[in-house]
Amino acid sequence: MRKAAAVLAASTAALALALTGCSSDEATDNAQTAKDKASAAMSSAAGAAEGAMSSAANAAEGAMSSANAAASTAASKAKGALDSAKVATFTAAFKVANPDLAEGRDDDAIEDILAQTCADIDAGQSEQEIVAGLESRAENNGVKATPDEAQQIYNIAKPAC
Repeated sequence: MRKAAAVLAASTAALALALTGCSSDEATDNAQTAKDKASAAMSSAAGAAEGAMSSAANAAEGAMSSANAAASTAASKAKGALDSAKVATFTAAFKVANPDLAEGRDDDAIEDILAQTCADIDAGQSEQEIVAGLESRAENNGVKATPDEAQQIYNIAKPAC
């Protein structure tokens, strides 16, 4: 906008000088002066616009960086926290599907199985590694989970993570 205003002002000044009937030397000098002033104004306006755009771009980049950091933090917290309804569902399903592995265990002990399984999933372990670990992790009173039971535990744990 400043460029357009400067060009318009220079043009108006040149036109006014031409219409006032000044001598040709004065008109030429005045036109050159107006042209120089207009050029300086345009350069100044261009510099200001460039600075404003650079500042706006830096501010936008900073805002995006902050937003991405906040989103990453929120995602990390969400992964670490287990939804209480999902925990309750897992606990109930575990007890029904594996009464021998659940016998004598309180809900917190079963929740720990889920929490450790979710941590393994978040850590990027393969399904086979996690299932193999569940055979021991779900052990109760010296009775290990069978490979089928461990797979079943994994299958009910994964959606809860």
